[in-house]
Amino acid sequence: MPTGSAGTAGSARGKSGTVRGVRGVLTRASAAIDRGVVRFLERRIAARRSGADPREATRAPPVGDPRTRLIALAAAYGDGTLGAPSPFFPEPAAPDVALAPRGDGPLGTQVIDLSYPSDYEPFMAAARDLHLRATANLTARARWWTSGHGRPTIVVVHGWGGGNHWVTQRTFTVAYWLRHGYDVAAFVLPYHGDRASHPLRSGDGFPSGDPLRTNEGFGQAIYDLRGLAKFLRGRGASAVGALGMSLGGYTTALWASIAGPDDPGGLDFAVAMIPAVAMGTLLWRLGATTPAHLRAVRAGVSAELLDEAFAVHAPTTRPVRVPAGRRFVIAGRGDRITPPEQAEQLAAHWGDQVRWFDGGHLAQVGRGDAIRQVRRELGALGFTGREPRMPPRSPSPPAPATPARPEVP
Repeated sequence: MPTGSAGTAGSARGKSGTVRGVRGVLTRASAAIDRGVVRFLERRIAARRSGADPREATRAPPVGDPRTRLIALAAAYGDGTLGAPSPFFPEPAAPDVALAPRGDGPLGTQVIDLSYPSDYEPFMAAARDLHLRATANLTARARWWTSGHGRPTIVVVHGWGGGNHWVTQRTFTVAYWLRHGYDVAAFVLPYHGDRASHPLRSGDGFPSGDPLRTNEGFGQAIYDLRGLAKFLRGRGASAVGALGMSLGGYTTALWASIAGPDDPGGLDFAVAMIPAVAMGTLLWRLGATTPAHLRAVRAGVSAELLDEAFAVHAPTTRPVRVPAGRRFVIAGRGDRITPPEQAEQLAAHWGDQVRWFDGGHLAQVGRGDAIRQVRRELGALGFTGREPRMPPRSPSPPAPATPARPEVP
């Protein structure tokens, strides 16, 4: 039997190998769950052919073949808009917010539902009628857990199909952030939750391969988020940051490229978790088995052309405006919905490192360590507020239960 230092070293190597093996199993299992969801989404895309098909760009002028129309739209959206400031992202006025109290929240907070008119005007005239017909989407919405003490506020931004506050509260472990000195505001993305045309159609058509709907949707999201940040600062928030997952991670990264801490509607810090980054490439992959995809290929449409049409809102189009040390990318090694290379692309653009966990997009096994690390780094920078006098015992942020409807881009 091994003795002394040799035995200790052997034991350490054995334990290390066991840990690596367990982590590998968790990563593979998480990836398998994600692949199953991708297959579900592909079937859903194939079955739900409501309205104009995105990749055929049938709503998109000028008249011509699909590839020509998409090229024209890419040129129109990219004409003088790809810098900062950008006419595609106008600065909103401070919104007139209606407050609807919902009672007591965790740790002595008050829960208040916020709503305010979304005064966003589509950049492209061709999108305006479509925008105005979606009447539920013309009101911006958020749920606010506030202590009333002027603490830093984290705006959490959900993924595709989300917007249900009960799910969001658990997915983002709101109580964890409240316990560590933050207030939280859960923003509802355009065409999601109470902004959707029907309660069972959250996220329907946004994002999609239709540049009109998708581009204007992101323009509206940033407009409404900047308005929310102005409101929160006006109510005493000492700082405003964002934590977004999946589609929300994309939106958070985009917001960080548009408005930083020098802007009342901007971000003091940004956390992009399991983010989408190259939206055209991602949507092209998710629809790869659909008849629409095959028709698009025959017409000369490609993932690269979609990325060009979406460049106006891509998080990597402009330099990030949130300073180094205040921006974070968190991703899962087993993610097969927004694969690891998406997070790596954003981190390279930001000049930061990815903080990895072993799980995937839905089964976020091990994410707690990454979140704790980010929270500690934010605290070291002074982004923390008054904590509850008697914080209850509560576990570290767990991986969320899989929601009834997957939150994916």
